[in-house]
Amino acid sequence: MGHQGCGAVAAAVPAEAGGALLAHIRYLAERIRPAIDHGLEGEARIDAAVTENVRRVRARLTAEPDLAARIADGCLGIVGARYELTSQLVRKVP
Repeated sequence: MGHQGCGAVAAAVPAEAGGALLAHIRYLAERIRPAIDHGLEGEARIDAAVTENVRRVRARLTAEPDLAARIADGCLGIVGARYELTSQLVRKVP
């Protein structure tokens, strides 16, 4: 689950353009970096990266062999979601 205003994503976006990161956030930022949409700017870029990061994490989880077997058996489902801080609603990420 991602969330609106995610600090890790907000740190990863400017860091991708050469900004410095503290060591403890660098690992997360490296994983978030592929989710950044370069066609967007400012808050729209951060917001889109939160949602895309949810999609990418969901894809990585479903590809894990142990989890994939349980998904194939119908014993497990993996759902991406996003929590909106302003409305306190959770919505499914397609």
